[in-house]
Amino acid sequence: MSIIIQGSSGLLQITHAEIKRRIAHQKLFGLEELQKYLFRFCKTVLTADGATIEGFSLYDLAPSVLLYGPPNTGKTSLCYLLFDQIKREVTNEINFYTVDVGRMLDPALGQSSRNLEQIFQDLKNICSDDESSVFLLLDELDAFCMSRSRAQEHDGVRRAMTTLMLELDKLHPSTTNHLLVFGITNVPELVDTAVVRRFSLKHFVDAKLSWNEFKFYLEYLNQPLKYNPQEEELNKLYEIYKARELTTGDIKGFYKVLMVDVVCNDNVSVKNRLINLFEEGFSTRAHLSQTYKEYLND
Repeated sequence: MSIIIQGSSGLLQITHAEIKRRIAHQKLFGLEELQKYLFRFCKTVLTADGATIEGFSLYDLAPSVLLYGPPNTGKTSLCYLLFDQIKREVTNEINFYTVDVGRMLDPALGQSSRNLEQIFQDLKNICSDDESSVFLLLDELDAFCMSRSRAQEHDGVRRAMTTLMLELDKLHPSTTNHLLVFGITNVPELVDTAVVRRFSLKHFVDAKLSWNEFKFYLEYLNQPLKYNPQEEELNKLYEIYKARELTTGDIKGFYKVLMVDVVCNDNVSVKNRLINLFEEGFSTRAHLSQTYKEYLND
């Protein structure tokens, strides 16, 4: 199986084979430097000697990272790519885990907190031999870490959030340097600031492609279509990309539609259709702005 359920707490293991399948042919244009930076951080944590651990301890630098920003910008894919690189270049004895929030959250009083406690205890037990390591991804962190000022928040969700904060507080470079914790949220404004504060590193993920990065990205996406746009067309597409503040995920979405159009219609003009999609296709940022308004008006 590619995804393995670990007990009833909501802990899931995703195998390396499944991770490789998910990132096959994936490239994160505009996020290369962030990937390098985070890889070096993870490698330093996992291979830390006494002096490094002492330095980390002085600053209470726990192995925890929060990635935040609009959806469709590559946060989850970045975690997959990081894990794969660590697996290949640092230690083969590392496994990838995530939390099924739907399974973790339980209507029974206090059960959600107990589930989260069990998840962290299970992962610490895995790391206890000082050889095995864990990459834990807490995706959609906002699902149970909403600001405590929100009146409609369920008591069980608040308890789970408090438990997460306690568990993050327990992370320490001298005792849990084999447990890497990555949190992800698309709506950082709505995550309780006490939770955000407990992540040692916090990085905004929303790549702004330079002209050269944009050209390389379209070159990469145009390969299956065997399409080579002229410089004038690329310039026009880049201007639309900047004006509409499109994400790299938006652009990839346009190419999905374009591919289907080409396969299903012999008369499609790739040039005209691509410009049309850039001008009128789904924009994450435009949708996100409305989403934020809906959240804030709740």
